[in-house]
Amino acid sequence: MHAADTCVPGDRIRWTKRPLLPATVYAAAVVALYRWTDGQWIILPWSLLTMLGLTLAVSGGFKAARGHARAADARRVWASIAAASRSWALLVRSALPDDAAAQKLVHRHLAWLAALRHQVRPDDGREVAGRGMEYDLGCQAPGQMAILRRELGRHVDAHERSCILAADNMAGQVLQLQGDALKVLLAEDRLHAATFLELHRLLHELQRRQAAAERLRDDTAAGRHAIVDVLLPVAFGLLLPFGLLDAMGPLVLFDDDVIGAIACWAIVPLSALLSWLYLTLGDMGRNAAYWTGDDADGTSIATACRALERELEIAPGVAATSTPPSQQAPLAP
Repeated sequence: MHAADTCVPGDRIRWTKRPLLPATVYAAAVVALYRWTDGQWIILPWSLLTMLGLTLAVSGGFKAARGHARAADARRVWASIAAASRSWALLVRSALPDDAAAQKLVHRHLAWLAALRHQVRPDDGREVAGRGMEYDLGCQAPGQMAILRRELGRHVDAHERSCILAADNMAGQVLQLQGDALKVLLAEDRLHAATFLELHRLLHELQRRQAAAERLRDDTAAGRHAIVDVLLPVAFGLLLPFGLLDAMGPLVLFDDDVIGAIACWAIVPLSALLSWLYLTLGDMGRNAAYWTGDDADGTSIATACRALERELEIAPGVAATSTPPSQQAPLAP
């Protein structure tokens, strides 16, 4: 699975800019309260804020490392899926003289890829939580049931599609349909017994790869730490203006009123910028843990699957066709 970053800086800022306005308003309110009340009680020791910032940095580093480790595992899983898929298509094309039957088996395998891509996405909304309306409008993630139904319709007939969508384990149901189709071909002497066993071995391999992908999806480490991941950056952002008042105290309390006012109000953009930076780093670390993300933050499983689908569809003997699967030749004569 290719993992290059396809999100340009402008897009990244667009869907992470939401904390900027609240942070600016909050910092301006703290500074205004300090200026109008001459309140030394507002100041927070900078050393306490330094410890909190260090905790955030270390936590973000571990979170990013965990996310990249999961992404590396996902790349290995999907590389093995791609290899098994190519082996499946190659063996089907070479073993079946009937092009219609071979095309049906390969297209059903493409339906398995679509079902698996949908199935390994977390269903609790964690992947896109907190990214804002700009992200939701600009980077819609595939995987919704309507999109899956349309993708399945490109590869299987209406009856098989309804069976797949009705199953709890949709990808497993596709593999079951593949096994049944192989039994029919073997019973009709259209498939050699040795080839039947080899194709069944590939089905078992695909089942193991599916289980590995689902195991990555079910890793709940990020979910267990979700509250801490939210509370720490929020606490840092709330305390940051008070700590900056202490850090810039020599300038804020300068005898020259103009310099003191400039130094005091300069805390507002500085506090907003630092708060946005820490919140964005935390969000990026959290996003890295969700390796299934079909978003602007990286090249997704959907892109990898589409590349594999194009490769299999344009393969000799299994060329893509505009005829719907329901109108193609049936498997049995």
